[in-house]
Amino acid sequence: MSILGIGAVNPTKKIGNFINNFVKQESFGGILLFVAAILALLAANSPIVSEKYFALWHTEFGITIGDLSFIRDAHFWVNDALMALFFLMIGLEVKREILVGELSSFQKAISPIFASVGGMLFPILIFLYFTWGGENARGFAIPMGTDTAFALGVLMLLGSRIPIKLKVFLVTLAIADDIGAILVIAIFYSGEISLDYLALALSVTALLLIFNRFGVRTLTVYFVGGLFLWYFFYKSGIHATISGIVLAFTIPIHSKISSSGFLENLRIATNVFYSNAPKDSPQVLLNAKQNNALEMIAQAYDEVQSPLVRLEHHLHPLSAYLIMPVFAFANAGVIIEGGFEFDNLFWGIALGLFVGKPAGIFLFTFILDILGISRKPSNLTWIQIFGVGLVASIGFTMSVLISNLAFPGSATHATLSVLLASLAATVVSMSFFFIFSKKENLITTAALSKDKV
Repeated sequence: MSILGIGAVNPTKKIGNFINNFVKQESFGGILLFVAAILALLAANSPIVSEKYFALWHTEFGITIGDLSFIRDAHFWVNDALMALFFLMIGLEVKREILVGELSSFQKAISPIFASVGGMLFPILIFLYFTWGGENARGFAIPMGTDTAFALGVLMLLGSRIPIKLKVFLVTLAIADDIGAILVIAIFYSGEISLDYLALALSVTALLLIFNRFGVRTLTVYFVGGLFLWYFFYKSGIHATISGIVLAFTIPIHSKISSSGFLENLRIATNVFYSNAPKDSPQVLLNAKQNNALEMIAQAYDEVQSPLVRLEHHLHPLSAYLIMPVFAFANAGVIIEGGFEFDNLFWGIALGLFVGKPAGIFLFTFILDILGISRKPSNLTWIQIFGVGLVASIGFTMSVLISNLAFPGSATHATLSVLLASLAATVVSMSFFFIFSKKENLITTAALSKDKV
């Protein structure tokens, strides 16, 4: 995309830099997520701070204007409001990938999308096998999500053992996973629908799309519209976080001016700045024409950037370093007392994640390859594909969120099951790559040596 760079910059290099930055942010975010989850468990089970920890999330605050009052506890603001920003970031990623990224063409998208379908379907079937006919069956979607931050954190710890194409495959698969989880939340975990508020939400959406169509690029307009969108979705009975996804698809991706237009404006402003600089005496302050030239450069800088990419750029660190760790700290704090019950809910979640995820991802990718519909990514082995399936079985953010939606007020057991299954998946996936990546390197080296001979 021309909006991501200036001049003759190699497109492949730009994409590589974007992926590397994404992986670094998500990877470090995964470490913070893990630390926040551990701290939450320690705080919840500490005789010193446990009471304060739970009191914190039951603290109520909000907005009161005259007779209008919207007061909720801190746990609500984290799970329904703060996570809406997380869903907004996911929506921006999805829109970018669909328009210009790994999901922009059939050939690019078919392999990771079908892999994610298998990675969602198998866990659901395994979960329902253990819980069918009981109340726990309503948590069927808990094991279907991949935690991108946790998973990329594991791949980062494995370092050079993991090729960048495998990381791209995981990221694309996880984005497709997120789409599936969002649809499930919207369809199966929403309350009774209020058509009046839903109509208002759709009206705001239509208005924002009109703004987009007529070239409104100011993000403040969409942010204000997003606030109304969040409130109307919440009042409609659909989970409020869905507003973030809807808002993302109204954000413009096209910049106001092209790269060539930016360069032309930059050339004119630079000439004005240079021609109005004093030649014979040192300059203490800029004159009016120089300041105007700087304003022209600043305006051109804003206009050449894609609003979608600019917003995603700002949200990414906010999500990785604040939203997701806060979510983990608010939801991973479960009290462990009187032992742990290995019941059908636990086995449905644990085996759904730990067995269903890698099996579904591997089998669907393999079947597509056998049928000739889509080939696995070049330079990746089947061992690596299975390994990335193991890494994808690390589920936290979406799994815990769905646990709270499926079992409101009683999600402790489900949350702890997710944590235990994800911990096991982390250990096994890292061990798998430590063992088999060495073998893959030996095989590759032997093959290269044979070719040279």
